[in-house]
Amino acid sequence: MVEQNIHRKFTERQNELRLYIIGFILDSHRPFRLDDDMGQALESLKMTREEYGDITSCLLEKDGMVIDEERNVNFIYPVSALETSHEVTLADGRRFTAMCAIDAIGAAFTFHQDTEVHSVCASCGSPVYVKVRDGMVAEYAPETLHALTFPLGELTNWAGSC
Repeated sequence: MVEQNIHRKFTERQNELRLYIIGFILDSHRPFRLDDDMGQALESLKMTREEYGDITSCLLEKDGMVIDEERNVNFIYPVSALETSHEVTLADGRRFTAMCAIDAIGAAFTFHQDTEVHSVCASCGSPVYVKVRDGMVAEYAPETLHALTFPLGELTNWAGSC
């Protein structure tokens, strides 16, 4: 059986950096720059450069994040540092765009809080709304809403397939 929970793909220390980068993107509203923003991460997480390098390599190898040629973290599940049509509002008031609509819904589990998702139908472009409360879909629109997903193990780089 292929493990689908992104958090379980990594060690506790690897997840500390992964979650730090996610928080950075949400707070700064821009991609995390692996080189330029490294100092802040090292200080905040009490991490050595060697450990940082090992962990970022692991996150990249296991598709935990996607970077561009300038080493900007543009995607780190479920967050997209680049604007998408999948807007998420967390119960704590922070907002971000998700990589896809399914990731937007899953954000409730990443952040362990209620969420509201405003997206668009990939087929017709109509508005889509989903509210997740206490880990359950509490509200949604339109009434005919359906979501399709697939096991992450079917793709080697799922981040590029949303």
